[in-house]
Amino acid sequence: MNDLDILRDAWAEPEAPADTSRAAARTALLERASGGGSVRKKAVRLPRFGVRLAVVGALAAAVAVGVTVVQTGGGTDEHGRPRPVVPGVPAGPVANASQALERAARAAETRPFTPPRPDQWIYVEKRMRTGPHPNGSLSTDPRDTVVTREWKRADGTQVAGLEKGKLVFSGTMPTTPPSDYASLAALPTDPTALLRRIYKDMGGLGGTAEGRYSTAYAMLGAILRDNVLPPKTEAAVFRAIEQIPGVTLVKGRVDAAGRPALGLGRVAEGWLHEELLLDPATYAYLGERSVALKDHTSRGLDGSVSVKKGELQNLTVRLRAGIVDKAGQRP
Repeated sequence: MNDLDILRDAWAEPEAPADTSRAAARTALLERASGGGSVRKKAVRLPRFGVRLAVVGALAAAVAVGVTVVQTGGGTDEHGRPRPVVPGVPAGPVANASQALERAARAAETRPFTPPRPDQWIYVEKRMRTGPHPNGSLSTDPRDTVVTREWKRADGTQVAGLEKGKLVFSGTMPTTPPSDYASLAALPTDPTALLRRIYKDMGGLGGTAEGRYSTAYAMLGAILRDNVLPPKTEAAVFRAIEQIPGVTLVKGRVDAAGRPALGLGRVAEGWLHEELLLDPATYAYLGERSVALKDHTSRGLDGSVSVKKGELQNLTVRLRAGIVDKAGQRP
């Protein structure tokens, strides 16, 4: 029996799960998705939405709607107009999240890509801010970070990770959303069909409209974060996110590696602002960030966790991703 079957059995129709139960289950499902069956140190807390980014000083929690972000990476032409950084993708300012996501989709579609052979490996390296307590707020010290390096065989049969510097292999198991290349490549490339598939796969976590939206936003973010995707699949993910209500553009973000970023944020569960971070020139995925918009206490079977307004809950930067010939190699 898989996780979704367990959720469906536990939450029989017609009653939807309580908010606290849904929030706890959503966190568990997304942590399972982040792990992907890989080898990880038990002490490392997987982030709520993805990963944690180190930002020194006070954190602005306000959501900026309808802001304008200017691209300058391509310089200007003879008429003083911004020159496109990515061929076929307009240069110049983006006015809202929808426009940024469409440009990200178009940039993905123009990217050269050679699919991996079944015996090759997908490598993803991430740096995450950590915290003193599992599922609590992050440390205020930017030195409190952990780097994860994961290899997933393209045919979905094995994963590998580092434990005390040693490469350790393990088998795989189904995840929600899928994390093996073959399953990801088989996802619908029509964004409406992809979003419908995501809603279906979340099971009991989609018992309310907001539950569907926030869980879909997190699941699509996990697909971007943890994988190397075919261009059409990546474009469909961006366009599916565009269809989720409540996504806004946030200006002035910087990721944990110090790179300027476009923030694409959404308020989850009424208190948590979750953001995808994109390169403002190429629209490539950079990482994730989430911050509490107000004081909040989450209660679950393992106790309760309280957070304060303005505290970071997730800060992640994806440092490197690519296709290699064997586990242990880096692109």
